[in-house]
Amino acid sequence: MTVKVNGKDIPVVNAKAITTIKNKKTGAIYKTDEEWKTLQIPVEDIRRDVLVKIPKLDLFAKTKY
Repeated sequence: MTVKVNGKDIPVVNAKAITTIKNKKTGAIYKTDEEWKTLQIPVEDIRRDVLVKIPKLDLFAKTKY
């Protein structure tokens, strides 16, 4: 799939983001924000890790001048 930008076809890259919500002190992992909020855990004790996965890109692609 491509998108036209200034008359040029630019490929669209599909990326996937995975967020992990973790308690800094106990190491417990929560599935949603509601889960740790209902347990009345302070915001200061929460850590969010975000992993973004993208397909491999060809860094040595030929360019046209």
